[in-house]
Amino acid sequence: MKASSTRLAAAAVAFAHTGLALELNAANAASIKTAASQVAKGLYVFHNEAATTGQFNQPQPWFWWLSGSGWTGLMDYTVYTKDTTYKADLLSALAKNVGPNFDFVPPEQSGWEANDDQAYWVYNALTAMEYGFDTLPDSPSWDVIATNAFNLFAERWNADSDTCNGGLKWQYDPEANGWTYKNAVTNGAMFQTAARLARYTGNQTFADWATKIWDWSRGVGIVSDDYHVYDGTSDDKGANCTEVNHDEWSYNIASYLHGAAHMFNFTEDVVWEEHVHGFVNTTASTFFKSGIMFEQKCEPSKVCTTDQTSFKASLSRWMGKTAVLVPSANDSIMGMLEKSAAGAAQSCVGNSNSTCGVSWTGSGFDGQSDFGVELSALETIQSLLVFEAPLSTAAGTGTTNDTTTPTTDGSSSATTPADQVKTPPTKGNCGKKRRHVRK
Repeated sequence: MKASSTRLAAAAVAFAHTGLALELNAANAASIKTAASQVAKGLYVFHNEAATTGQFNQPQPWFWWLSGSGWTGLMDYTVYTKDTTYKADLLSALAKNVGPNFDFVPPEQSGWEANDDQAYWVYNALTAMEYGFDTLPDSPSWDVIATNAFNLFAERWNADSDTCNGGLKWQYDPEANGWTYKNAVTNGAMFQTAARLARYTGNQTFADWATKIWDWSRGVGIVSDDYHVYDGTSDDKGANCTEVNHDEWSYNIASYLHGAAHMFNFTEDVVWEEHVHGFVNTTASTFFKSGIMFEQKCEPSKVCTTDQTSFKASLSRWMGKTAVLVPSANDSIMGMLEKSAAGAAQSCVGNSNSTCGVSWTGSGFDGQSDFGVELSALETIQSLLVFEAPLSTAAGTGTTNDTTTPTTDGSSSATTPADQVKTPPTKGNCGKKRRHVRK
């Protein structure tokens, strides 16, 4: 169900600031695509063509996960606009990072990669799976790659289930900083991955895992009864997840929102639909100011880091796709995205070249821009095109795809050829480098 023409007409905007203004008419697909193409160019300025690991340049600390999110944004751009400018580099980057076991555990990231970092590359596989994107040469299908990664998550969950009654830890290297933290972005990622695979493949075991992760998240309190999603909890020194870090970030609630949307679309259970609406309402009250998206934890004080400026990309990305999966949430979601896209567009007047700003609730460019800022603006603007790209299921039916079978104990059972899907690496084999703690 598409947004009403009345609301779209009311949301039509055209900004004329000094410099090179970014024009956006939210009622016109061609205008949206043109605006998105300008922001995509601004994002691609950060691409490091010399990098052997498909990275985007960022200020230190260098976040591998953020490059993964950037490529997902450009995959969405390619699908929504049909502009293939970045397609070859996108596929090259995914090939460089999928790893020898086809699970997005590349040796180059040993010692830096955590579960949530891996997940942000797995989202590329899930997105490619749902949109029928090109497969990688000499690689299994995208659903198999996503299943391989999910089975690693399940294996790690089970290995750490002696505390907190379960939960996936932020890190999977016991020597890494943050090893004791069981956080929302990690468990939300596992929940969303299970839900998306359940909907796509029709395999009930994925849905059972999604329900299990949901119940755990509610049980320890990182997802509250009124649908706030808090940053995480810990099993450090016997804490057993009895205390919760109540910081709220937009990408955390977005992770659970989109997982719940897939569960509703798969099960048609109104309880999941109620969860979706609960998240949408809490998102609106927590991460929107005057109807425009903002990162409430850091944006008002102007202290958002490069990764934090990207969180709105996850929120807009998954809000838009949720509107496709849950028609009853369409109007409220698209209304927020249209107003936010307008706010983002009016900020894209910096540096005389349509550079976007962090804040979209003011007037014009606020003086701060980085990779995360450009990614957030891109995903928010192009999410207005989300209905032009239907989300598919396996063989177009949603029935079980026998090549992607998870197991309850987390061991891999993908049935692709043995020389393609190999034994996952042993848990804890990463190096002893320390990652920047992202809170």
